[in-house]
Amino acid sequence: MFHFSLGQHRPQFGSGMRTGLLFNGILCVLFGFAILVAPELLAYIVATFLIIVGISLIAAWWKVHNALRGKW
Repeated sequence: MFHFSLGQHRPQFGSGMRTGLLFNGILCVLFGFAILVAPELLAYIVATFLIIVGISLIAAWWKVHNALRGKW
């Protein structure tokens, strides 16, 4: 419940966000270089993104559908 420390303790707010920003930035640069080297990769990346978004939307619809049907 309580945390006592002899030294000064500064909480690390946003440390996970900073790591995530670095990782996502590096990933974007790598994907950019990969698309420059092989432009046909862009089609696969966009298609994969659309499939993932589509499956997520269908799963969200299914969850709402089951929740509403259970209440009636």
